[in-house]
Amino acid sequence: MDKNTKYCAVNAKVLSMFGKFLKDEDYKNLIALKSSSEIAKYLKDNTAYGEFFKDRDTSKMHRDDIEKCLKEGIGHSIDKLINYFTNDYRDFFKCFYSRYEIYDLKSIARTIQVDRDYSQIKNSMVFAGRYRHIDRDSLIQARSVSDLIYALDGTIYYPYLKTLIDGNKNESLFRFEMTLDKAYFNILDDKLKKLDKEDINIFTELMGCSIDMTNLQWIYRGKKYYNLSSEEIFNYSLNRGNKFSYKKIKELCYLNSLEEFIERIKGTQYEFMFKGDEKQDIYMERRMNRFMYFKLKSFKTKASLNIATVIAFIELVEFEIRDIISITENVRYGMEYDEAKKYLIKAL
Repeated sequence: MDKNTKYCAVNAKVLSMFGKFLKDEDYKNLIALKSSSEIAKYLKDNTAYGEFFKDRDTSKMHRDDIEKCLKEGIGHSIDKLINYFTNDYRDFFKCFYSRYEIYDLKSIARTIQVDRDYSQIKNSMVFAGRYRHIDRDSLIQARSVSDLIYALDGTIYYPYLKTLIDGNKNESLFRFEMTLDKAYFNILDDKLKKLDKEDINIFTELMGCSIDMTNLQWIYRGKKYYNLSSEEIFNYSLNRGNKFSYKKIKELCYLNSLEEFIERIKGTQYEFMFKGDEKQDIYMERRMNRFMYFKLKSFKTKASLNIATVIAFIELVEFEIRDIISITENVRYGMEYDEAKKYLIKAL
């Protein structure tokens, strides 16, 4: 199948899947509900997510049950799209499974080290072991982050994680999560290099903004909360940003103060991240996601014969699922509509 035929076919499929996204009315209806079980029932009866709740009793569903169903739905959606690709492109899009595997591995690590509720480890796994060889039984038996790393021996993640096994109990969870994040982008970048030049440029233009913001957020947190050295902050930084090259990121990492760092960001398209208001840190993640939401929406409408539409769909469906989970949490706390919508990525 030539490029034009391939992208015409996959774009048509993606646009039909875009048509199944939640409407504004669905968001408003969900926010008005009173419990997780009501949200699960609404999704099952009134939305395209209903197929992922099929044959399940929604009356007893909690937040984690809903999230698990929706994550399974993401995997199902990616499965449909990957079938349109072969060889290097198929390998590239399979990398998106890694992100959700990493979500699972982080959840397991937190369950082990923070909650210490080992009975919940199995429930934390949706993607881990589904798409590549990961020994799920070994993950279930892990009782420390080191055990978890050993359980990943032989996987694509182990070369990145093995250096963390040094007996450092206090920082092992933090370093585990940061190392996995960097591993994901390295794995993705390795596969990206094998694509056509046009698609590499499209990815860099589109997702490079996300990488920029992730780096800026990391530098900010590393300086403000973790008291890390400039070298360590830079070691966890990501390559292939859009507006901030690796060299510029290094310069920001080695600035002497947080104030100087924030001053450097003023005048750039990312200055909205550092407004200096009292809720800056609380809303930073949402502001970043909303920036990407509108950027992805603009790429969605172009429907060009490249990877833009597919990437836009994969990212936007994740944002929608994050919003559903956020609504579920807000309902649990009894938030009113005007307050609840402040925590959403989608602007209502």
